[in-house]
Amino acid sequence: MSFSPSAILLSLLLPALILVGGWTERLSAQDDLFAEQAGEGIFGAAAPPATPASSDAEQTEDALTEQLKLKARRSNIEFAESISALIRVGRWEDANTLLGEVAGREINESVLAAMADRIEPALRLRIIGSEKIDDKARGFIERLSKAATSFAQSEKRLSDAVDQLDAASVDTRIAAVRTLLNGGNQAIKVLVASAVSQSPTAPRDDILRTMLRLGDGGPQALRQLALYAAPPERLAALQSLVRIDRDAATDEMVTALLAFDATKDEIDYVSDHLRGASKASIDRDRGIGFLANQLRRYRSIAQTIDNDDQVQVLWSVNKDKNGVEFKEVQMMLAAYRDAADAASRLRRISTLPTPIATEAITAALSYRVILDQDWGDAEQLASFRSEFSSTLQNVSLLDMLATTLQTADIPAAIGVLRLIGSVSESDDLASLRLSAASQPTTLVAAAISAEPRIRYEAAAVIARLSASDDAPREYPGSSLVLKTWFEMASLNSLPEAILVETRAEVILTQEIILKRLGYTVTVVHSVAGAERAVAASRDLRMIVSKTQLADATPIELIDRVRRQPQGEQVPIVFFGDDVNGINQHRWSAPIRSFTEPPSSPLAFAELLDAMQLRSRMPELTPLDRKLYRQIGTEALERLRADREGA
Repeated sequence: MSFSPSAILLSLLLPALILVGGWTERLSAQDDLFAEQAGEGIFGAAAPPATPASSDAEQTEDALTEQLKLKARRSNIEFAESISALIRVGRWEDANTLLGEVAGREINESVLAAMADRIEPALRLRIIGSEKIDDKARGFIERLSKAATSFAQSEKRLSDAVDQLDAASVDTRIAAVRTLLNGGNQAIKVLVASAVSQSPTAPRDDILRTMLRLGDGGPQALRQLALYAAPPERLAALQSLVRIDRDAATDEMVTALLAFDATKDEIDYVSDHLRGASKASIDRDRGIGFLANQLRRYRSIAQTIDNDDQVQVLWSVNKDKNGVEFKEVQMMLAAYRDAADAASRLRRISTLPTPIATEAITAALSYRVILDQDWGDAEQLASFRSEFSSTLQNVSLLDMLATTLQTADIPAAIGVLRLIGSVSESDDLASLRLSAASQPTTLVAAAISAEPRIRYEAAAVIARLSASDDAPREYPGSSLVLKTWFEMASLNSLPEAILVETRAEVILTQEIILKRLGYTVTVVHSVAGAERAVAASRDLRMIVSKTQLADATPIELIDRVRRQPQGEQVPIVFFGDDVNGINQHRWSAPIRSFTEPPSSPLAFAELLDAMQLRSRMPELTPLDRKLYRQIGTEALERLRADREGA
């Protein structure tokens, strides 16, 4: 065995090193490589104190911050990159300072959009919502977001992207799709316009495929065009809907096949796709029945949907009838528009059966009144009569009013009453209040409706009719109309609540609470008193009662109140000992009970919220009350003058 010279030298030096330096002790101390060394330093000196670990880190962060600050001053784009980095490492104060410095600077919109691209949307939202950012800096971030949105929704940019959907380069096509997907509803608008164009710049399937990736807004917009657009765009929209989902386009195909204004191209196209049907072979009555059922379904949804703050995008045809516009509206309004669209499909079919024509008109009226509670001026009524002239000739306004009252369609009932109020033919005027039977006409019966607004609208129409010289002064139900006129003439500026209570301290507390809720309060001490107060009420909105009543039970109170028109739909709140049967479902109007008297307005929050969700029309405003008060007063004065002159 042979050894190299270096190995022999190492074997001679190793014992000496161990004896001189005590290396074995050092070795044992370093078995754990991260343990502190025992004893003194290698040369006998004390080990220097350890430097805090955070010192180097802080120096590194300071250096990073300085580098980012320097970078931020090179260009606008690098400024945005620096802000993004500073926020990510938690240097909020420095980011806030830099943002404040540029907040007032004039920067081109395209540059702002490019800067926004360097700060992702989630990070911008984080900056805007942070308490460490002042208003000046926050305003600049909002400018960036606005510029980014404008850039993404640029109509020219989106139109160019549509043109590139069939580009030869895969990369170009991918970039075009990405641009459109970032465009949101504005991209849907451009894609839909391209899909119904007579000369689309890209294959229609590519356009529709991209459009569907943006959600259900595209099909909704196409349905509007298939119903209201000019004939060429109407056909293209119908073809697009069938291409997307033939079954979902059944409404549009049946309408096109039966509509009196359908073109030959529409009829031929539908005949090829609606299971071989043709205008000659399809059962017209079945087609109308199908669309009528769809109308009823949409109206049912509209009448039961919650009246809350939820919103959705509503699509409509533009003024040129070759494209669409969009806006965000309350979901309840959108549901009523769906019902109006279903009615419009039926209206494209000539000579509808009278009951179906009535439903179509009431659906259209509902939407107009929901859209504008004050709808019904002379110009609007004349326009409506002109638009629906052929349908109105075949229906009775009183029958239409009866239908709306039976279905509790309050907006439609108000619209019909305003239509009735614009009637000028003398024969119609007489028949509105006089009938062959001894029962009141539908108009007179509406004047004692449980809904205050309907009650007042009907009485206002009768007051106008009574102003004519040959109007009959007495007719079935005239005393009931007189009572409503008295109610209108005595309306306060606030709605009314009735409190049934005998204890002075409870009365004081509950009066304060109800007044804070916006009611005028009428205090009574018994069920009989409550019954009289309901009969004499003016826009009654709530009854609050204790359960320990001297002259009747709570159940009796409910029954007596509900038998009167003014109290039929009024919510009743009980407080006190629980009584079996109070919350029975005998009546549709709400009933609530508390074991103790309500201690604050918050006790009524759940009830008021539930009432709001079910409401379709807002409560009367002070201006509404003033108008109805004036109408009621004038009607009474006219009646008094007529009686004195007789």
